[in-house]
Amino acid sequence: MPLKMKDLVEATDTPKSTILYYIKEGLLPEPEKPKPNVHLYDESYIERIKFIKYLQKNFHASIEQIRELMQREDFDLSRGYEAILDTLDLLMAPPSPKRYTKEELCEAAGINCDRLDHYLINDALFDRGDGFSEKELEILKILKELEAVDPDGELLQAYIAHARSVARSEVDLAKRLIDYSFDTNRTIKALFDATLILKPYLFNMQLFETYRQRFGDRRKKENA
Repeated sequence: MPLKMKDLVEATDTPKSTILYYIKEGLLPEPEKPKPNVHLYDESYIERIKFIKYLQKNFHASIEQIRELMQREDFDLSRGYEAILDTLDLLMAPPSPKRYTKEELCEAAGINCDRLDHYLINDALFDRGDGFSEKELEILKILKELEAVDPDGELLQAYIAHARSVARSEVDLAKRLIDYSFDTNRTIKALFDATLILKPYLFNMQLFETYRQRFGDRRKKENA
């Protein structure tokens, strides 16, 4: 059943201006125009808009990245989340156009490049292959500040160890679930939701709750 713009806005909870922007940028096809000032959209627009918003919200994907994904010859909306799995290198690349060489990054962060090599070797920072982005600069500044308060690097070492362990477990489990799935697209969507939304929620809430308990107990003792 053809949809009018107001129907599409309601079905996707997306402003008209945003939908028109997606069309202008080539993320959505042009609607049918049976007569002047009458634009009609089919049901596929709903899933396509939801998919675009999912990429923007959970992968912080840029319009350029989404367009490149959707313009690939093998892209099929019915297996859209499988397409994400096939193009993680594209989506995980920061959209920032600014790129730093190793030397430029060290200068911007105010550190010695030997220190940067240490972070790279120990998986505290990652070289994406096309230069370093603003995200790496942000992380490097955090690492530098963390060293000032934790010179032995205990917290960083714990993070790296936990990250490696969780990553290996997640990938092994994900592979088994995908291999034996009857609906691969649905399984991959659930795994992305777990990785990008559920995991940060559980980790952060556990951390905040533990902080609350430990520091709350300390304040009680100080006030006793």
